[in-house]
Amino acid sequence: MKCNIEYVGKSRQGITKYFCTAHKSFAYDKLGNKLDECLWSNKEIYDNRLNIQQNEIKDVRIRYENILENVIPKIKINNKEFNGVLEYNHTLLTYKDFGGIMLAKLNDVPLAIVKCSHCGRYHSDNGQFAYTPHRTHLCLYCGHLFRAKERNIGSELAMIYDIPKIKLKDKLLKIDDYCCVEYNMLDGNLLINNQKVNRVLYEGKELDIIEFINHILENEY
Repeated sequence: MKCNIEYVGKSRQGITKYFCTAHKSFAYDKLGNKLDECLWSNKEIYDNRLNIQQNEIKDVRIRYENILENVIPKIKINNKEFNGVLEYNHTLLTYKDFGGIMLAKLNDVPLAIVKCSHCGRYHSDNGQFAYTPHRTHLCLYCGHLFRAKERNIGSELAMIYDIPKIKLKDKLLKIDDYCCVEYNMLDGNLLINNQKVNRVLYEGKELDIIEFINHILENEY
């Protein structure tokens, strides 16, 4: 799928902004110059779509093979690896949206149905915005900012699935240079190196698993 780059206004600093509505990504440099292609690095996944309405989805898992080195997870749908996006009406869900669900559930924050006032499409929050309620949202379909009536966290997946709370076990796990994170969205299981834990010992510091994963994925939006 080719980029579809549109002008979406200026930042508070006066930088011109361009947005790719095809890949849900910005398309301008630090000076506000329009790019030939957007900044989304995995454009090929948009060519492979799985329609939720036409396919029975019993299991959705994301696996960060080593989250210390790479924050692009592998996705498994019904126990088969899937390199694409989930489609539902006008919704397109990527691995970042699945990661956003993991962060929201890990932080035990409620999910809301949020609609963009500019284009009318529903909204999902990722990265630090998936665990920090806020009123101003960036629509990843049209690239415009819009404001909600109250602080909230949006999730398109919450319209489709009843996603359970993540349950952690009171256990400490030492992490050296490898940390595999696997999350099963539909049963709420979160495993760190195949273990259910609530704390990790990393670089000589004991960290709450929530704080640890929040920090690693805070810029993934």
